[in-house]
Amino acid sequence: MISRTTQSLLGAVAVLAIAVGVAEAHPPTSQAAVSGTTVRTAVQNTALVCPPPLQGGGGTVYSLAVPGSPSATSTSGGAVLSPLTAQGTAQALVQQSAIGGSTTAKAAAGAKAPALSATANGAAAPGFTVQQTTTSTDHTLSGTGCTAPGTDFWFVGADSDKSSSDYIELTNTEDTASDADIHIFNSAGEVENSQAANLDIPANGTLSLSLAGLLSPFNTNTSLAVHVVVHTGRIAAALHEQSGNGDDWLPATTLGTTQIIPGLPADVTDATLVVDDTGATDADLNIQLASETGWITPAGHESIQVKAGTASSVDLGAITHGEAAALRLTPASGTGVPAVPVVAGIQVVRGGGSGDIGYLAGDAAPIGQRATVAGNTAGDSTLLLTATGTAATVKVSSIGASGGTPTVQNVSIQAGSTVSVALKAPPGGGTFAATIEPVSGGPVHAARMISRKSGSSLGFTIQEVSDDHSTVQIPHVVQDGSVVLP
Repeated sequence: MISRTTQSLLGAVAVLAIAVGVAEAHPPTSQAAVSGTTVRTAVQNTALVCPPPLQGGGGTVYSLAVPGSPSATSTSGGAVLSPLTAQGTAQALVQQSAIGGSTTAKAAAGAKAPALSATANGAAAPGFTVQQTTTSTDHTLSGTGCTAPGTDFWFVGADSDKSSSDYIELTNTEDTASDADIHIFNSAGEVENSQAANLDIPANGTLSLSLAGLLSPFNTNTSLAVHVVVHTGRIAAALHEQSGNGDDWLPATTLGTTQIIPGLPADVTDATLVVDDTGATDADLNIQLASETGWITPAGHESIQVKAGTASSVDLGAITHGEAAALRLTPASGTGVPAVPVVAGIQVVRGGGSGDIGYLAGDAAPIGQRATVAGNTAGDSTLLLTATGTAATVKVSSIGASGGTPTVQNVSIQAGSTVSVALKAPPGGGTFAATIEPVSGGPVHAARMISRKSGSSLGFTIQEVSDDHSTVQIPHVVQDGSVVLP
């Protein structure tokens, strides 16, 4: 008679044998590549969250991009953008089934319009990208890329003074409530604030908070760093600022000892750099610009010192002097101060009093295997590309709604320099998406600016561009029957 122990062992061996057989019968497909002990393969599902739409005279438009191969059939996957309700997602606002194409949709009107859930599966999932762009009554632009949920977010450059109206949007797409804290830092250190602790973000809902409402009016409330820490579940966090100079979304960023901020336009009229050091050691950082002719040290703004646990700002003025650029912060050498992780961001002003503001963040990753930007229109959209190391060449492909043949531009970038590239529309025109792929050299950091004029008013928004996460690394499984033998 076979004992229960022996039966259990034989059952386990049978299960493992089946697993080994499956691994053998289904090796990595042509979309996967073996690298060391991992396999890089195309993602099968992508989930993004768009914050509640801003209400303005021109309204909010969502632009979806599915940058896969146009040869893929529509039945192999699709993308959906849906309003978030208490029961989850509601009826789809728009769907995208053409692989290698893009589409747009207008947001619902009304102050209670919800956040949106954007999902894609199958051939539509790799690189799925959504852009949210709002035109205000004064023709300023606010733009943000819809993001994946997470548990840790930094926003640098927020304000809560009387001339600004900043709101933090915390969106939870899960079926259970989330819990989070918000830590705020100014020039004196972390602001004591019991109102931003143990925040409850409802299931399938958004918690909207006024930054000024979280802070005492007696604090120094300009050039703030905001840290959102999630304790349970995962959320999407977004921060929007509206001031007398314009309005836009602040991009989230992460800690790093070196910070690279791409996307400074050539015609900047003013720029304010904010750096936050939340550690126990002061930070001493050198400032450099990758201009159109190479790396330079801006006269009068060679460095910035930040005391431990505080946020520090410096007015850089019209720092680009007519040349598009990227800014790099590196630990100062020879000072005896060790490299410490910081977060950084820049508020950019264009057009002076009749212009607009935009925000850029540090520690932006390079374009990686491929980057995707959605929501472009001919004559309005510009890429700002920086080769931070060796010279590089990239391929820029514009894709339209039909998923037809893209319009391709090959762009060369000298080492340590920045170039501006006006995006060309694909056949058929209209709103389109664009992909950026490395050809040689590198790494390349990128940003995309949308700029529109109405009379004497200039509106613009800038988003940094990094790898679109079209692939993922998974463990490389090999057949080895010896693991089930004694």
